[in-house]
Amino acid sequence: MNDAQLALRRTVFEAFARTGAPPELPDSPELRALAEGHVVVLDGHGRIRMAHPFAAHPDGARVDAQGRRWWGNCAWDAFGIVHALGLHDATITAQGIGIAVRDGVPEATDAILHVAVPATHWWDDIAHT
Repeated sequence: MNDAQLALRRTVFEAFARTGAPPELPDSPELRALAEGHVVVLDGHGRIRMAHPFAAHPDGARVDAQGRRWWGNCAWDAFGIVHALGLHDATITAQGIGIAVRDGVPEATDAILHVAVPATHWWDDIAHT
């Protein structure tokens, strides 16, 4: 990754962390390089759909903390958001199931996180996974 790509990567992740959404960026060789390197996922219009663990859509799992909201593509990504942002207290909601995180640790629950697609096949269709 070159310096321009690293700077763009930082811009993307800082925007997600700060606002819960990706920055509005023009299509560029640097953005395409990040997509090819699986740093971001672009939609059909060249806009950022995901930058793991963050998602730019409300179709997956939600993280609520400190009066703010972030989205992940799935529950696994939501836990990644909690960790990446250093959130000590948060609520993760995925498919109608809520999991509280207190002092950085998920509270005991009967919920089971099941990843139906083996990790070796996630990038076959990352938006579905």
